Amino acid sequence: MTELEDENWLCDLGFVVDITKHLNDLNVQLQGPDQLLHSMFSKIKSFMSMLSLWENQLKDNDCTHFSTMKKYNSTSCAQYALECSGLLESFNDRFHDIKSKQLELDIFSIPFNVKPASAPSQLQLELIKLQSDDTLKAMYLNKPLLKFHRVYVSKEEFSNLRASALKWSSIFGSTYLCEQFFSKMNITKSCYRSRVTDEIFSMQLRVATSSVHSNITRLVKQNSFQISH
Repeated sequence: MTELEDENWLCDLGFVVDITKHLNDLNVQLQGPDQLLHSMFSKIKSFMSMLSLWENQLKDNDCTHFSTMKKYNSTSCAQYALECSGLLESFNDRFHDIKSKQLELDIFSIPFNVKPASAPSQLQLELIKLQSDDTLKAMYLNKPLLKFHRVYVSKEEFSNLRASALKWSSIFGSTYLCEQFFSKMNITKSCYRSRVTDEIFSMQLRVATSSVHSNITRLVKQNSFQISH
């Protein structure tokens, strides 16, 4: 093929391979259960910073983070800086809305680092009270974030902070859980099990998607079986 003999084409292909790998690595980091929005957005911001770094490096013909392209590039890689710039612009457009909510995310994820004066008025007094409590600060540093908000941030003292935490902890950051659910649905009701009733199908899906592990031994002991004669 003539393309495989064209150094420019091979260099373009190398860039596509490298940038696709970087995007795939980000995609893998964003998958999985129990991913909260603030942690996912932190990974997005990290990748955007990488794009900015790569853009500047490529302008200086530095291909350090593009190993495949580096094998075929013998002249200049500054032209690919525009590609990183365009990708960075797309990320900024895509995540513009969530970036505007950064302060609210910080109040949920790092409440002891937020200046009360910069917070919404209904949260300012509660933030001051929270940040002044050394016991709560110790719990925040040593307990999972959701457990901290659920157990130690009382509804009586911090009603507005609790409501804010409930809002940001319940937002789905990705479609991972939905995709996982439909995958289990397809496995459960395949062409080999087409006679499964809707009621049993619903029960099976509830068990399959539950985070609670079934105690099969105890369930078996609770049921009596007909003894063969």
